[in-house]
Amino acid sequence: MPKSNDTATPNDDAIAQRAYELYLQRGSVSGHELDDWLEAEAELSSAAAHQAPVQPVVRRRAARSESHPPSNRRL
Repeated sequence: MPKSNDTATPNDDAIAQRAYELYLQRGSVSGHELDDWLEAEAELSSAAAHQAPVQPVVRRRAARSESHPPSNRRL
């Protein structure tokens, strides 16, 4: 499935294609169009979410002078 944007949501064409495949797997029985669409959307969204790269959280350590506020004590 080609990515049209950076979100993990599939486009309507991909959902329609998968919904049609589900319809054929059911034996081309009509009356389940919404079920097929929702199942296709869920499958493709799940697959896209698992393929999306995970951005690691990088935190900068505070320098020693930044970790403690200046003291008013006199030495």
